[in-house]
Amino acid sequence: MKAKEEYRALFELGCADLKLVEKNLGDGDIREQLLLFHLQQAVEKFLKSLLSKQGVRFQKIHDLGQLIELCEGNTIELPDYVEEFINLTPFATEFRYGLMGDETLDVQYYCQKVLGFREFVGTKIFEPLKG
Repeated sequence: MKAKEEYRALFELGCADLKLVEKNLGDGDIREQLLLFHLQQAVEKFLKSLLSKQGVRFQKIHDLGQLIELCEGNTIELPDYVEEFINLTPFATEFRYGLMGDETLDVQYYCQKVLGFREFVGTKIFEPLKG
């Protein structure tokens, strides 16, 4: 996939993960860990979208801390609150493989943060080219 297509596809996939969470917030039949998994996935895809837009290659990793460091190491501007997303990392792997107990975070809080991050990323990857 070309870099131009990849950043757009990653952003759209992240938006789909986030939309799934928004539609299911407050549904008692859905485990909070599943919603947190999709919030982690959204953040991961948004970070990878930023990296792809800048032409930065990245491995298939799910560790948000590593992705944040990769962004910062490539002078990609991130909001101050992005470090909070590191708390979502365990939901990418431990929950996926059934290794997580009943650990949870405030889903509504993180949903609001990820919604804000989506807007931030959207302005960064879709802003007109300068020069």
